[in-house]
Amino acid sequence: MCLHRGIHEKQGICALAVVFPFLILVSCSQPNVSTSFSFPYFSQNNSNQFIYMGNASYSASKAYIDLTPDPTGASSSNETGLQNCIGRVLYRHQLTLWPANFSITFTMLVQNLSSNSTGGQQNFNGDGLAFIIVPNKKTFLPDSYGAFLGMFDSSTDGNTTDQFAIEFDTYKNEFDPNNNHVGIDVKGIKSDATANLEEHGMDIKSGRPIRVRVDYDGWAKALKIYAAYADEVSSRGYASLLNRTIELSQTVPRSGYIGFSASTGNSFEIHRILDWNFSSVILPDSSLSLSPAPGPAVVPTGGGGGDAWSKVGVKIVVPVAITVALAALVSWLAFTYIKRKNRRTLTSGQDFSDELAMLENAPHRFPYRQLSAVTKNFSETELLGTGGFGSVYRGNLGGDGEGPFVAVKRISAASQQGPREFIAEIATIGRLRHRNLVQLQGWCHERDQLLLIYDYMPNGSLDRFIFGEGEHLNWQRRQRILCGLASALLYLHEEWEQRVVHRDVKPSNVMLDAEFNARLGDFGLARLIEHDDSSPAVTTRLAGTPGYVAPECCYTGKATAESDVFSFGIVLLEVATGRRVVERKPPLAEGNLVDWVWSLYGEERVGDCADPRLKVDGELSYEEREQIRRVLVLGLACSHPDPQLRPSVRQALQVLINPSEPLPMLPSMRPLAIYVVLPPVGAVYSQSTVSFTNRGGASSSASNETGMASITASTLHYGR
Repeated sequence: MCLHRGIHEKQGICALAVVFPFLILVSCSQPNVSTSFSFPYFSQNNSNQFIYMGNASYSASKAYIDLTPDPTGASSSNETGLQNCIGRVLYRHQLTLWPANFSITFTMLVQNLSSNSTGGQQNFNGDGLAFIIVPNKKTFLPDSYGAFLGMFDSSTDGNTTDQFAIEFDTYKNEFDPNNNHVGIDVKGIKSDATANLEEHGMDIKSGRPIRVRVDYDGWAKALKIYAAYADEVSSRGYASLLNRTIELSQTVPRSGYIGFSASTGNSFEIHRILDWNFSSVILPDSSLSLSPAPGPAVVPTGGGGGDAWSKVGVKIVVPVAITVALAALVSWLAFTYIKRKNRRTLTSGQDFSDELAMLENAPHRFPYRQLSAVTKNFSETELLGTGGFGSVYRGNLGGDGEGPFVAVKRISAASQQGPREFIAEIATIGRLRHRNLVQLQGWCHERDQLLLIYDYMPNGSLDRFIFGEGEHLNWQRRQRILCGLASALLYLHEEWEQRVVHRDVKPSNVMLDAEFNARLGDFGLARLIEHDDSSPAVTTRLAGTPGYVAPECCYTGKATAESDVFSFGIVLLEVATGRRVVERKPPLAEGNLVDWVWSLYGEERVGDCADPRLKVDGELSYEEREQIRRVLVLGLACSHPDPQLRPSVRQALQVLINPSEPLPMLPSMRPLAIYVVLPPVGAVYSQSTVSFTNRGGASSSASNETGMASITASTLHYGR
């Protein structure tokens, strides 16, 4: 079967279909300018990007911003110093606010720690925080504490015409629906539209991090607000809170500043921002004249220009209509040509059925209509997560809200996982049966869509529990997860009929079921290898995730069981330390996780690397501390630069489950390996020697078929 028949012709026509309408559109419109920033945490390195006002500050040690004083801080022991406070943080640089499309995400944490001012035992909240758009960098009004959230005061409330806010209110005033709502504030603190978060199972003041997403469509004038507990975004998706029409051009200046504001009253609470991301695309001015999409509106009075449409009709509507019609015609012609030319290629869908029908235990084929229905037409509220392959949605096969649930992987057109990888994943995981592997339920290929259906994992992926700010896992659960992952790799490497090299072992691919058992998933990069020694590796293009790819793969182009062990070693270190393999937060700074752990191992302080959150529930027992130490040493052994000196997965599993199993012997300093390409000297070299030199002086070597060599401290080795 030819999987790529006519692919070059197809690519050419696709390019025409995409580029030609694009050129037409560009010729009729202004160039778009995009702006974006991302702050996954806050630190000394990025603190100069913000303007702090009032009581706002950032914690360099904990990488977050407090908008009002932290009641738990030593400097906040005096309760009067926590009342009637105001804090504001603005992004330092002025932004174009309209005409534009923009998207904002941030994670906030609000927690009540105050008591009734009359001395009672009941806790009260006050007062909330808001995302704000303001015209300038001037400070807030001094009397804007309490209900005004640092945005208005009694003289400006209801009369403001140049700022906008999305409030997250925790105190019920006479004009509020309750003390747990989100609101859109256009001219004052009395919201033009509100949503009750209790109806979506969320409590702003719970102390749990809440992820918020705000999208604004400058063409449709549509503002959409979503939110979810941060530790549930990947498993349950966002809840849609508000969807309103708002004319920003009639609300705020064309250019302004964005940020956050919060206040306390007689009661107080933590108002904290954990991360913040923003992206926007400037639209042509013609978008201002288009009528907003129908729907609930939040439009301030005044301005508007009722005859604007009639004035721009000839200049805007006619060219746009002609452009759209021409683009549609070209796209339709290209689509028709492609469909006829490639009717019998793989993308027609029929070849999938033929090829998969020859597989033993081929998984079930789902109709696209059913998958669209169970995912609510692939609604964003069912979105579990996204990646380089596309998106994953939750689907309810029962249709009654009680399941059974499945995870639907929708492969994007831009993904590297094309038809070949799609078939490989079905052919591989469809035949695998193990308690620590995600089970493939079926597949679908209709309407030029590639979809895979898996068991639904209600607790999402491992990474959100070890890297996130929310719920963390105790050591017993982490230990069990690591044992389960090792068991899955052992099955793939040694116990199935063929050896399966996963090639992308990392925390985001380790799913957790309802009991927090590890389930290894995402086999889009997996490859099959025979068990006999004549084919110990598979040659392929470099694949995997930076930081988890074994160093030899960058040079040999071969994936092996040993390269999977390297990735597993990185996961061991991440789970034990709670840190990513590469991050720019102290203590790693400019280094990486392996270097940091190995340096403490050389000082006989490797136990100091343990995730500090493991002590939240009390001091660790001696047995737990010893287990963590063994996992860290095992992680270093598995991530050794010499693949021949890494333990097998079977040996690693024995270390994890048997406390008396001897640990691998390691040098006090991390070994170094330097690879160079063998120069062409007129001869074909069949093998090469790869040497590894420890900083302490010891060295080892291994031979392979790579045509590579390494430089040691004093010798250049070439394979002959």
